[in-house]
Amino acid sequence: MSDKQFTRLDSPSKTPYPKIATKAPLSLFYKRRTGDKVLYTMIQNGQLKTFEAEDYRQLHQDYDFELMIVLKGQLSCELESHDFRFKTGEGCLLNPQITHTEALADGCMVMFINLSPTLLTELLPASDSTGPIFSFLKHNVQLANNWQRSYLEFTKSLPYDNNQMFHIVLDALQQEVATQKVGAVYFQHGLVLRLLTALEDANRFTTTTTALDLSKEAYLVNRVVHLIEGHFGDISRKTIEAELHYNAEYLNRLLKQQTGKTITAYAKSVRIKKAEQLLINTDLKIQEIADRLGFSSETYFYHYFKKQTQLAPNQYRLKFERLNPTESY
Repeated sequence: MSDKQFTRLDSPSKTPYPKIATKAPLSLFYKRRTGDKVLYTMIQNGQLKTFEAEDYRQLHQDYDFELMIVLKGQLSCELESHDFRFKTGEGCLLNPQITHTEALADGCMVMFINLSPTLLTELLPASDSTGPIFSFLKHNVQLANNWQRSYLEFTKSLPYDNNQMFHIVLDALQQEVATQKVGAVYFQHGLVLRLLTALEDANRFTTTTTALDLSKEAYLVNRVVHLIEGHFGDISRKTIEAELHYNAEYLNRLLKQQTGKTITAYAKSVRIKKAEQLLINTDLKIQEIADRLGFSSETYFYHYFKKQTQLAPNQYRLKFERLNPTESY
């Protein structure tokens, strides 16, 4: 049984994979693994349906854009024959051309939001954002580009839970999709725009866009960048080599060609950027920031940070006032 069996369509002759449609402008799906079974929940058109079944792992495509968010635990995901792992607070946004499937680890809970091209065509003009989420959607929703295979991955921007408002928006969206009250559709549209805007907030999420129809080299550089960002700069060349199954020297050369930085230099710049964000946007103690960014000691972090910025961590914090003392949308 599929988590989307209610609206599954036969696959077109041009693709060997099932093609799934929700037949609704906006749909929410939840999958939660408990032992050998998975609890499926579907919310759309004011209705909520739940059932328990085997974990559906067949490769498939969607007629809609699919936003996947891991709410708890970890899952493995196959996107166009590439394997990925996503953990709590991470996810991806797929265009309809991406063949994919996922497998949940025990205790994992995942949320899927399906956005129809028709809905996005209506909503996107309401935003003048040029950020990665809206740019991705505006490009891919155009008919001239509907043959392209691309997706966007997002990870937590900081090793710090500052996404409370993001989850409030998710909860509100679920409630509005589950209701048929007057005006619910307008609330849904506003909440979708808020959700996408939240994903573009660099203090909450880091996004990496990948176009699979580009060269292998461009794809690998995107993967290297995503790994470095996802580890907040605390990752070695050896680990990247093991993750991507390519020689580290080769990956280092590709990154240097496209960004002007080696893996080590790029990782260092990301680590410093994360430290600056934590110093400016949180009240965490210096020792805790050092721990969260993988430094062996507060002293080592102190010298590392001062060498790069010419300011001690406390001096940097005092110089730059906290930019966003409260979260709001």
